[in-house]
Amino acid sequence: MEQRKNVRLPLRLSGQLVLNDGEARDAETQDISLRGVFLEHVYSGEDERNCVLTLFAGDEDVFAVTVDGRVIYEDERGCGIEFQSMDRKDFEALESFLEAHVPDPAQLRREIRQGSIPALKDWMISGSA
Repeated sequence: MEQRKNVRLPLRLSGQLVLNDGEARDAETQDISLRGVFLEHVYSGEDERNCVLTLFAGDEDVFAVTVDGRVIYEDERGCGIEFQSMDRKDFEALESFLEAHVPDPAQLRREIRQGSIPALKDWMISGSA
């Protein structure tokens, strides 16, 4: 039974997954949504594990986004990551990228209005002048 509330797009993006233990692993998406991603051939050995995922797109839409996530599913094919939080600017870049690839952009806008997105944060670097 399908439990996802967000439209999934079969897009391949390269990335890097960092698990709680600090180990970084190269990753590639099988599909992605506003709320999560399925990564091929990445096995962390433990469900319900926090992680940080950075995704890269390098075609005409160049961007890198970083999300705090949680491994919610694993099998021999890979793992499902639920996005927990991300920087607002990263979310806007991801939204624009997905909107350019989805058959019905209005569906993404509905998901956003319904709040089916990760928590958004504004990261700031502080320093003294």
